This record gives sequence, structure tokens and C-alpha cells, in this order.
Amino acid sequence: MTKTIFFALLFFSSTTVFSQLIPDVIIKDVNIIPLTKDTIILKKSVAIFNGKVLEINDFKKIKKGDQTKIVDGTNKYVMPGLTEMHIHLPNPLKMDTFLNNLVAAGVTHVRAMYSDSPILEQRKLIETKTIKPKIYYPYLLNKNTTVRTEKQIDSLFSAVKRDKLDFVKLYSIQHCADFNDTIFDRIMASADKKGLIVCGHYPGKISLDKVLRSGFKSIEHLAGYVDLPDNRVEKAIDLTKQYNVFNCPTLDWDVMAYDLPFPNDYHNRLIMANAPKHYIDSWDAGLASMVKRNGAEKIEKDKAAYLPTFEKKKRLLKLLNKNNTLLILGGESENLFQLEGFNMYEEMEHWQQAGISNFEILKAATINPAKFFNEDKTRGTIELGKEANLVLLNENPLSDIKNIKTIYTTIMNGKVYLKSELLK
Repeated sequence: MTKTIFFALLFFSSTTVFSQLIPDVIIKDVNIIPLTKDTIILKKSVAIFNGKVLEINDFKKIKKGDQTKIVDGTNKYVMPGLTEMHIHLPNPLKMDTFLNNLVAAGVTHVRAMYSDSPILEQRKLIETKTIKPKIYYPYLLNKNTTVRTEKQIDSLFSAVKRDKLDFVKLYSIQHCADFNDTIFDRIMASADKKGLIVCGHYPGKISLDKVLRSGFKSIEHLAGYVDLPDNRVEKAIDLTKQYNVFNCPTLDWDVMAYDLPFPNDYHNRLIMANAPKHYIDSWDAGLASMVKRNGAEKIEKDKAAYLPTFEKKKRLLKLLNKNNTLLILGGESENLFQLEGFNMYEEMEHWQQAGISNFEILKAATINPAKFFNEDKTRGTIELGKEANLVLLNENPLSDIKNIKTIYTTIMNGKVYLKSELLK
């Protein structure tokens, strides 16, 4: 149960240096969800200077200037901005809408896991945009790769470092005919030498135990775990915890890829509260086309065949959480009735249905992603000196995770973005 405290202690005291600064933005009289623990601090004000949390105090005690922007937080809730940990970058022609949707949904950081266009070109394009979250870019080591020797892999990873990409994603590399333990070992050894994060698709030809011990930082889609017999799951989870391996389940991908809402539950999804009408019309048309193409009977049959796997994934997620492993939340959003940024809300609801507490769900979308990138000292919670990339909500997501859909303002890099002005 959420504990509510009324006064900040030493955590909220301002230093002499801070007290001389004039905030750029103040969120006035807001209820704070700091995510340092399962707590709400009632009716305090958050002062922001140069994109950082400057002060948390009573509004009347905070210095103001003529240029200070006051955001009324009365009866509202503020929490750290969301980090979307599994999303694909779109066709460049769709980039403006894509970025706007992310920020409108309260997403301030993104781990890009795929791109329709070359990554360096996408990064160059995104850097020209005014409205954008911070994006972490991958090098995609995919099934078409030709690198095999230690020298080739070292050379490739030197180029990844030179290009200042943020991590290496293994992308279906297990489908390479000659992929084996030796090549995997070379990849992981070279990445360790170069100080690179390696994560992504579970390389299926390698044993899960070996992957968990290797330095592989996150596994997507619960792959590897879901195929284990029940008597091997406990050991795998123990290794996951011991070696600090993150998991990004992306349950909503399963839900929509296998049409688990079929036939009548698509319009009950949380994203519907925020999706523009033309999106909904397009999805409805796509659904009608799919039914005509495949037939309702086949869709129902495929759904029934996949449900046991989906239920097993939810049980695995609950076990991973129960054993205090590191979980990160990603919505993925390439199917019908999925919307970038807002799809994180759907993922949160699946986690809640799997038995994960609202507090743990929010951690998986804030502080845990910061830990993944070794940035938890600078972001992911609301504390003095940390990044003030924040979201303001009308309702409390700690009491009901569905209240995440009431985000209406994102504050990022000292600027205030209203959701209603971003959605088109």
C-alpha cells in the first residue's frame, strides 16, 4: 500500500548555492511520486533550473523571477518521465508524428531497437527536430552479418564506438547458419573490451545459462525462458538475478501479433483514450481487411493456440519480479491498435494483470531503464540535482495503473509540452 508523507526531510532541503538560483519552471502544489520508494509527497512544489530539479519545497518559499513559468499542479501528480525500452524507429516521413506521439504520451527517453532506415541517417534526421525525447541508438548485428573472426568483430565494434552508438542489439542473429558458441563468445569478449552494451534477441543456438553468464545485458520478449521446462526455470531466474540481466517482456506485442483481443475487445484498449480518430479509423479498416483476408475462424484458432504461451509468459514475468530481477518496460507498437508511446500504457496493464504491483511497474518504466544505461545517479527518480524530465497526471497511477492514461503534460529539458497540442 502506498504510504503518504506530508513533509520532505533532508532530501528536500536546498543548499546555499541552489537558493541563489531562479527557477525556469515551478510545478506548484503538486503531489509528488518520486519513485525512490512507494511514497507520495502531498502538495509540494518542484522548482526546475536548467533541466534539473533545483528545489522541492512549499511554493511560497521558492524564489521566482519574471521569466519563471508556473505550472499549476493542484490535485495533480508528478512523476519521472517514462522510458520506452523497446520501440522501432519508423520511415523518416513519419518521424515528426512519431516523436510528437512519444512526448505526448510522457516518454522522455527511448531505446530504439530497430529502424526502417540506416541508424546514422535516422539519428541525423532526429537531431534536426525540435520536439524529441532522448534516443539511445543501436548497432543492429543481424542475421545478415558476415563478421566471424575475432579481428572482424573487434574492427566492427571499434566502428560502433567511433560512431557513438549506444549499444549493440543482436537481431535474429541465431538464424545465421554458422552462428555458434565460438562466435557468440567473440562478440561478448570484444564488447567487454570496448565497453559496449550487448542486448536484444535471445541467440537461440546458445544455452540460456551461458547467455545469462556472458554479460548480455537484456533479453527481449522473454525468449529463452518461455521454452524452458518448469524444472529449469528456477535456476534460470537465479542466474538472471546473479548476473544482473534485464528483461523486457513486450507482452503487448504478443497480444496484438496474435490478435488476443479478437473479435470485440480492440476498442477497450487504454490507448483509445488518446488516439486521434483518423488512427482509429485506419486500425478499424486494417482489422476488417485482416478478417476478410484470413477469416474469423482462423484468427480464433491461432489465438487459442497461442494463449497457453502468453499465459506462461505472464507467469514468468511474475516469477522474475518476485525474485527481484531487473525488469524494463517496452511497448513496441507496429501492429493494429498500437500507438507509439501510448502503447506503454497497454504494457503496464498486462503487467498488472500478471500480478506486478503498480510501484514496480512504474519503476520498470523509469529508474530501471536509467540503471540499464548506468544513469540512475542522474535520472529516473525525482530528487535534487536529477534531470527534471517529468510528467504531470490528473490521477494517481500508484492507486490504479490505468491512471497512467491521464498524463496530459510532459516537462522535458525545461520546456512544457501539452499533450493536446502534440497529438494530430
